[in-house]
Amino acid sequence: MSRRHWVRAAIYVVLLLALVGGRGFMLAQALGGRYPLSELVFDVAALGLIIVGLRLFDAGVKRGLARLIPQDTRLRRGATRTLHALIVLGVGFPFLLVTLQFHPQRIAPGGTPKNVGLDYRDVAFTADGLRLSGWFIPAREPRRPVVLVAHGFNANKENFLLPIVLVNQLGYDALLFDFRAHGASGGRASTFGLKEAADVKAAHDWIRRTHPGRPVYALAYSMGASATVHAAAAHGLFERRVLDSTFGDLERVARATLLRPFGPLARPLWNVGRFWGWVWTGADVDRHRPERVIRALADRPLLLIHGTRDRLIPHTETLRLYEATGRRAELWLVPDRDHVQTVDHPEYRDRLRAFFAS
Repeated sequence: MSRRHWVRAAIYVVLLLALVGGRGFMLAQALGGRYPLSELVFDVAALGLIIVGLRLFDAGVKRGLARLIPQDTRLRRGATRTLHALIVLGVGFPFLLVTLQFHPQRIAPGGTPKNVGLDYRDVAFTADGLRLSGWFIPAREPRRPVVLVAHGFNANKENFLLPIVLVNQLGYDALLFDFRAHGASGGRASTFGLKEAADVKAAHDWIRRTHPGRPVYALAYSMGASATVHAAAAHGLFERRVLDSTFGDLERVARATLLRPFGPLARPLWNVGRFWGWVWTGADVDRHRPERVIRALADRPLLLIHGTRDRLIPHTETLRLYEATGRRAELWLVPDRDHVQTVDHPEYRDRLRAFFAS
């Protein structure tokens, strides 16, 4: 390997460190957590291997074309450019997009409930063989129901201490945990709530084992709420459910937000991304449509909440969920609130109090 190649490799490494590290640092700053060095090394190595794999694939295509069209003619150059465009649009871009989405950068919690004046203890349980990390926060009235709080995508349990404070003020014990591939829990791949339904069930079962005979309520947000829908529909979990800022159909949300700039290519990109997601996780995210199963949750008290200025998941998604229950749920659309910014609304605690006590 020549000196020129070593210099080029070093430049690539520096660029990857800057790109991945910068993104991780900014995300950690936004979430108030830490981006550990071990995670930076893993993320850079993983992205580097992916890029090398795509380069090798590209080289293989070039060699194949050279054999098919031996002469370096305009035809071969045109075919090469066409195939490059198809590879970038049909393989490379969807592959990288899906990889980044299904493998969120892990941000470790930078604080604990002690930071907001609450006692807690560390707990752990398993789902699908993965170790999940949680905090149990006791209240003053130990015989009341226990509230399971489920966070959203690309977050961790520290980011949802405000709901814990509200729940504690209402006198309820609470369990707050990190989903797989998030925070201090195990796993590297996220499925936006599909496989995370097993995490919700594991957390629910932990409460049942450690606090037998006590009702369990759910207070779930965004991805955590979609996972709660699937878990509750499949296993009849939770006596009361609060779902905040979630969606009814993952494909519809992706095409309306992330894939919207691609216009008519949004559907093909979704299908290619769906394939790569299945390769990475073994899960078909096309099945991630909570609106198809949420009717099963209408047999018990259900509260749906969404901010009307949510730029990540349109509030119309919660309206669709409401309709899918046969309108057998309470609906609260919070004016002028963005994604999961409903929690700091002055009425939020009173709404929870009334719903949990009704």
